[in-house]
Amino acid sequence: MTRDGIDEVGTTATTEVLDLRDWSVSALLAAYAGILRELVQRGLIRTLNAPAGDLAETLAAKSYDGALAPNSEKSWDIRAFDGRLIQVKSRVIASTSRTKPVQFSVFRSWGFDVAIFVVFAAETYEVLAAIELPMQSVREKAGDVAWVGGSRLTVSIAVLQALPEAVDRTPEFAAALTAL
Repeated sequence: MTRDGIDEVGTTATTEVLDLRDWSVSALLAAYAGILRELVQRGLIRTLNAPAGDLAETLAAKSYDGALAPNSEKSWDIRAFDGRLIQVKSRVIASTSRTKPVQFSVFRSWGFDVAIFVVFAAETYEVLAAIELPMQSVREKAGDVAWVGGSRLTVSIAVLQALPEAVDRTPEFAAALTAL
Protein backbone atom coordinates (compact mmCIF):
# COMPACT_ATOMS: atom_id res chain seq x y z
CA MET A 1 0.00 0.00 0.00
CA THR A 2 1.38 3.40 -0.91
CA ARG A 3 0.98 6.62 1.05
CA ASP A 4 -1.87 7.87 -1.16
CA GLY A 5 -3.96 4.80 -0.34
CA ILE A 6 -3.58 3.08 -3.72
CA ASP A 7 -1.94 -0.32 -3.77
CA GLU A 8 0.18 -1.82 -6.54
CA VAL A 9 -2.92 -3.20 -8.26
CA GLY A 10 -4.54 0.23 -8.37
CA THR A 11 -7.41 -0.28 -5.93
CA THR A 12 -8.01 2.23 -3.17
CA ALA A 13 -7.76 1.36 0.49
CA THR A 14 -11.27 2.68 1.09
CA THR A 15 -12.83 -0.08 -1.01
CA GLU A 16 -11.00 -2.93 0.71
CA VAL A 17 -11.14 -4.21 4.26
CA LEU A 18 -7.93 -5.70 5.56
CA ASP A 19 -8.15 -9.23 6.88
CA LEU A 20 -6.33 -8.86 10.19
CA ARG A 21 -7.01 -12.35 11.54
CA ASP A 22 -3.59 -13.68 10.60
CA TRP A 23 -1.62 -10.69 11.87
CA SER A 24 0.47 -11.20 14.99
CA VAL A 25 -0.32 -9.13 18.07
CA SER A 26 2.92 -7.18 17.63
CA ALA A 27 2.09 -6.45 13.98
CA LEU A 28 -1.40 -5.25 14.93
CA LEU A 29 -0.01 -2.96 17.64
CA ALA A 30 2.69 -1.62 15.32
CA ALA A 31 0.07 -0.86 12.66
CA TYR A 32 -2.13 0.87 15.26
CA ALA A 33 0.83 2.97 16.44
CA GLY A 34 1.63 3.85 12.84
CA ILE A 35 -1.97 4.90 12.21
CA LEU A 36 -1.89 7.13 15.30
CA ARG A 37 1.39 8.74 14.14
CA GLU A 38 -0.15 9.42 10.72
CA LEU A 39 -3.28 10.96 12.27
CA VAL A 40 -1.03 13.23 14.38
CA GLN A 41 0.97 14.24 11.28
CA ARG A 42 -2.27 15.07 9.48
CA GLY A 43 -3.33 17.26 12.41
CA LEU A 44 -6.47 15.26 13.18
CA ILE A 45 -5.37 14.21 16.67
CA ARG A 46 -2.81 15.77 19.01
CA THR A 47 -1.50 12.84 21.04
CA LEU A 48 -0.69 9.17 20.57
CA ASN A 49 -3.44 8.17 23.02
CA ALA A 50 -6.61 6.43 21.87
CA PRO A 51 -7.93 8.81 19.21
CA ALA A 52 -11.57 9.34 20.26
CA GLY A 53 -10.98 12.35 22.54
CA ASP A 54 -8.62 14.15 20.18
CA LEU A 55 -10.85 13.38 17.19
CA ALA A 56 -13.91 14.72 19.00
CA GLU A 57 -11.99 17.91 19.80
CA THR A 58 -10.93 18.30 16.15
CA LEU A 59 -14.53 17.83 15.00
CA ALA A 60 -15.71 20.35 17.60
CA ALA A 61 -13.12 22.90 16.48
CA LYS A 62 -14.33 22.51 12.90
CA SER A 63 -18.05 22.45 13.78
CA TYR A 64 -17.84 25.54 15.99
CA ASP A 65 -15.28 27.29 13.75
CA GLY A 66 -13.12 27.48 16.84
CA ALA A 67 -9.60 27.01 18.13
CA LEU A 68 -8.24 24.16 20.22
CA ALA A 69 -7.14 25.01 23.74
CA PRO A 70 -3.55 24.28 24.73
CA ASN A 71 -3.13 20.68 25.95
CA SER A 72 -2.62 21.94 29.51
CA GLU A 73 -6.03 23.69 29.72
CA LYS A 74 -8.22 21.88 32.25
CA SER A 75 -11.56 23.67 31.97
CA TRP A 76 -12.29 23.82 28.26
CA ASP A 77 -11.15 22.32 24.95
CA ILE A 78 -12.41 24.71 22.25
CA ARG A 79 -12.90 28.47 22.03
CA ALA A 80 -15.73 28.84 19.52
CA PHE A 81 -15.84 31.65 16.94
CA ASP A 82 -18.40 33.43 19.13
CA GLY A 83 -16.13 33.26 22.20
CA ARG A 84 -17.92 30.45 24.03
CA LEU A 85 -15.72 27.98 25.85
CA ILE A 86 -16.59 24.38 25.02
CA GLN A 87 -15.75 21.25 27.00
CA VAL A 88 -15.65 18.14 24.80
CA LYS A 89 -16.48 14.69 26.15
CA SER A 90 -16.46 11.59 23.99
CA ARG A 91 -17.07 7.87 24.17
CA VAL A 92 -16.85 4.97 21.76
CA ILE A 93 -19.69 2.46 22.01
CA ALA A 94 -21.05 -0.43 20.00
CA SER A 95 -23.64 0.98 17.62
CA THR A 96 -26.09 -1.60 18.95
CA SER A 97 -25.78 -0.02 22.44
CA ARG A 98 -27.43 3.32 21.66
CA THR A 99 -30.11 2.83 24.31
CA LYS A 100 -27.72 1.92 27.13
CA PRO A 101 -26.28 4.54 29.49
CA VAL A 102 -22.96 6.04 28.41
CA GLN A 103 -20.47 7.05 31.10
CA PHE A 104 -18.50 10.14 30.13
CA SER A 105 -15.22 11.18 31.71
CA VAL A 106 -15.11 13.27 34.87
CA PHE A 107 -15.67 17.02 35.07
CA ARG A 108 -13.20 18.50 37.55
CA SER A 109 -13.96 22.15 36.84
CA TRP A 110 -16.85 24.18 35.51
CA GLY A 111 -15.00 26.92 33.64
CA PHE A 112 -16.79 26.42 30.33
CA ASP A 113 -20.00 27.63 28.73
CA VAL A 114 -21.26 24.46 27.05
CA ALA A 115 -20.28 20.81 26.87
CA ILE A 116 -20.56 18.74 23.75
CA PHE A 117 -21.00 14.99 24.21
CA VAL A 118 -19.74 13.09 21.17
CA VAL A 119 -20.45 9.37 20.81
CA PHE A 120 -18.66 7.32 18.13
CA ALA A 121 -19.59 3.88 16.81
CA ALA A 122 -16.92 1.37 17.83
CA GLU A 123 -17.22 -0.46 14.52
CA THR A 124 -16.58 2.53 12.22
CA TYR A 125 -16.00 5.70 14.28
CA GLU A 126 -19.19 7.10 12.73
CA VAL A 127 -20.64 9.93 14.83
CA LEU A 128 -23.68 8.41 16.53
CA ALA A 129 -24.47 11.57 18.47
CA ALA A 130 -23.09 15.01 19.26
CA ILE A 131 -25.26 16.72 21.86
CA GLU A 132 -24.56 20.18 23.29
CA LEU A 133 -25.67 21.15 26.79
CA PRO A 134 -25.16 24.37 28.77
CA MET A 135 -22.67 24.05 31.63
CA GLN A 136 -25.31 24.64 34.29
CA SER A 137 -27.45 21.78 32.95
CA VAL A 138 -24.47 19.43 32.95
CA ARG A 139 -23.58 20.48 36.48
CA GLU A 140 -27.13 19.81 37.70
CA LYS A 141 -27.34 16.39 36.04
CA ALA A 142 -23.81 15.11 36.78
CA GLY A 143 -23.25 13.07 39.90
CA ASP A 144 -20.39 13.72 42.30
CA VAL A 145 -17.76 10.99 42.40
CA ALA A 146 -15.67 11.65 45.51
CA TRP A 147 -12.94 9.11 44.80
CA VAL A 148 -12.04 10.83 41.50
CA GLY A 149 -12.57 14.37 42.77
CA GLY A 150 -15.14 15.41 40.22
CA SER A 151 -18.55 14.93 38.72
CA ARG A 152 -19.61 12.46 36.06
CA LEU A 153 -22.54 12.29 33.67
CA THR A 154 -23.88 8.84 32.84
CA VAL A 155 -26.83 8.92 30.47
CA SER A 156 -28.13 7.30 27.29
CA ILE A 157 -27.98 9.10 23.96
CA ALA A 158 -31.80 9.24 23.88
CA VAL A 159 -31.95 10.91 27.29
CA LEU A 160 -29.29 13.44 26.26
CA GLN A 161 -31.19 14.25 23.07
CA ALA A 162 -34.49 14.61 24.95
CA LEU A 163 -33.27 17.16 27.49
CA PRO A 164 -35.08 20.47 26.94
CA GLU A 165 -31.85 22.49 26.73
CA ALA A 166 -30.04 19.99 24.46
CA VAL A 167 -28.92 21.03 20.99
CA ASP A 168 -28.35 18.17 18.56
CA ARG A 169 -25.12 18.87 16.66
CA THR A 170 -24.84 15.37 15.19
CA PRO A 171 -25.27 16.46 11.54
CA GLU A 172 -22.51 19.10 11.83
CA PHE A 173 -20.11 16.67 13.50
CA ALA A 174 -20.86 13.91 10.97
CA ALA A 175 -20.24 16.40 8.13
CA ALA A 176 -16.98 17.54 9.76
CA LEU A 177 -15.83 13.92 9.99
CA THR A 178 -16.72 13.28 6.35
CA ALA A 179 -14.82 16.40 5.30
CA LEU A 180 -11.55 15.29 6.95
